Amino acid sequence: MKKSEVLFAANYRYNFDRDLYVNYAAKKAFSIEFVDDHSEEDLRRGIQESPNGNGWIFYFNVPPSDSIRRQLEQVLESVHR
Repeated sequence: MKKSEVLFAANYRYNFDRDLYVNYAAKKAFSIEFVDDHSEEDLRRGIQESPNGNGWIFYFNVPPSDSIRRQLEQVLESVHR
């Protein structure tokens, strides 16, 4: 199974504007670089990880700064409404 198929099967959709695989219900997003650089098993672990309250979980090779994180959360929340 391809990595993208693992994500699609778990209800992630590709956001072309942000180069992210996003699951709006789970409030999780995987960067394209993270997907490329990690194994299917790493993706499955992230998919199964429990949410951390009300915030988003981002899977990036380098975690986004606080300001970038806030911007991403705002954009993803506005898209989902």
